[in-house]
Amino acid sequence: MGQAQEAPRRGPAAVRAKLQIAKEKRRTSKRGFVARYEALKAERESWIAHWREIGEYTLPRRMRLLQTDRNRGNKLNQKIINTTPTEALDIQSAGIHSGVSSPARPWFRLATPYPEMLKVDAVRQWLHVVEETMRGVFAKSNVYNALPLVYRDLGGWGVAAMYVEDDAEDVIRAYSYPIGSYVLQTSARGVVDTLYHEVSMTVGQIADKFGLDNASNAVISAWEQNNLDQVITVIHCVEPNETYDSSQLGKAGKKFRSVWFELGTGSSDGPPLFEGNGYHEFPAMCPRWDVNADDVYGESPAMRALGDIKGLMQLERRKLSALDKIVAPPMTGPTSLERKKRSTLAGDITFVDTTSGSQRFEPAFVVDPKVVYLREEIERHEQRIMRAFKADLFLMLSSMVRGQPITAREVEERHEEKMLQLGPVLERLHNELLAPLIRRTFEILVRRSQPEWALGRPGLIPQPPEEMQGLELRVEFISILAQAQKLLGTVATERLVGFIGANAGLFPEALDKLDIDTTIDDYAEMLGTNPDLVVTGDELAARRKRRADQAQAMAMAAAAKPISDGATAAATLAGIDANQPNQLNTLFGALQS
Repeated sequence: MGQAQEAPRRGPAAVRAKLQIAKEKRRTSKRGFVARYEALKAERESWIAHWREIGEYTLPRRMRLLQTDRNRGNKLNQKIINTTPTEALDIQSAGIHSGVSSPARPWFRLATPYPEMLKVDAVRQWLHVVEETMRGVFAKSNVYNALPLVYRDLGGWGVAAMYVEDDAEDVIRAYSYPIGSYVLQTSARGVVDTLYHEVSMTVGQIADKFGLDNASNAVISAWEQNNLDQVITVIHCVEPNETYDSSQLGKAGKKFRSVWFELGTGSSDGPPLFEGNGYHEFPAMCPRWDVNADDVYGESPAMRALGDIKGLMQLERRKLSALDKIVAPPMTGPTSLERKKRSTLAGDITFVDTTSGSQRFEPAFVVDPKVVYLREEIERHEQRIMRAFKADLFLMLSSMVRGQPITAREVEERHEEKMLQLGPVLERLHNELLAPLIRRTFEILVRRSQPEWALGRPGLIPQPPEEMQGLELRVEFISILAQAQKLLGTVATERLVGFIGANAGLFPEALDKLDIDTTIDDYAEMLGTNPDLVVTGDELAARRKRRADQAQAMAMAAAAKPISDGATAAATLAGIDANQPNQLNTLFGALQS
């Protein structure tokens, strides 16, 4: 018998080769995308019931938990009896939008990793031009329409998704996806890098956008039969490119891939409906209100207030029931009225036969439901809901007791106290929503401008100066809420300067301890002041040199004044005739005698 051969070992090279084959197969087959989408949906399933309950009591039309939720016109707010939760969510959304990304004032600025570079005039001017261009792009596009929806989703469901697309007309176009229409996944760093978005498209829309080359037989058949309005479920997949190579051009050189495929139609072994060119950066902003450990989806104020919200609706039902019993109580009467007219309308008469005793048509029982207590409890629930949504923060001044005197310092302290509560939320908004939005827009502007730079023509933004070559931009937020956070640091600066100024009279050397240039620069940065208002670099040195030259000239003029007076006196003496009588001859005569 021959000796049995040893089975080949599966070394690292063999494993990598097998993985590469699996990746290539997944890239060319629809099956892999469908399988991952179903897996991500299964992982999301535990959130659906919670999201549905929140939506039923706050924003029922903002949900897409089922395919049948599309274009529904029937009443969906049957569980909303008291609108306080919806109003609180609206106040929170509007307050965050106006305080973080208001279109009425600058809310971000660009900087460099090295603060000293901001002293270079060319760098500062280029950053200013880019900032103004990006603000113009945001104002022209629909970004400021999509952001309030994002903030509302965050307050309601704790997660939101906004897709930003390169647009031929407005540079960018934003799409806010409703809850339930997408699934997410995060990277090892906890950053969302995968988005599968479910969208309903008609056969006509599919043909116009993707063509029919890779369409399923169902779509082609509907097209041939002119059923262009038949709705098909299509999934848009954006995920990391497994074969990314920065040295390559085209799809292989993009960090993220873009694939469209039909769901529930056609063979899983066939190719996807369409594969786009991909993206250099993740095109979707998927912020979370608050995230627990390695969860993909976030926690929201509505989740925390759901008990109070449901209790509020129950109290409203009981109050309405109590009021109904007071206004239209259940009645009792003699059996003789069984087939006769009886009424509880004002001014109407019900005839009752009293010959056989005291028979009356009257309420069955005295209703005393203590409605005032119900109203007080309802108010307490409403207040707790408002606090859960931070509505009292955004309505701080209007919610103060009228007629009660309050100083400006008290207003400032209350404002600072509220800002501390929003600190973690603002940081997450900056990191997961606004900073990615700014970077995505900037990269689109750069790509739109590079051909123009190469041809020597002005692009959407000018070519950066040499000092900026190879440097990554830094985003600084100067919105109202962001500055409110930074204003907490100005208090310490003001106290230090005030302390030094108060003691400078007794100890002049105390002024030597204060670096006034650094103090002004830091204070201006905390206030979010326009950098052009603070003079730096060569201009500052020139101004100080002029001031020093003027001071030196004035000192020289003051020192030269006694010499000038003596010269005038000498000239006067030189013009005196010694033979003529005058006061000087008289003085000398007096001295000689």
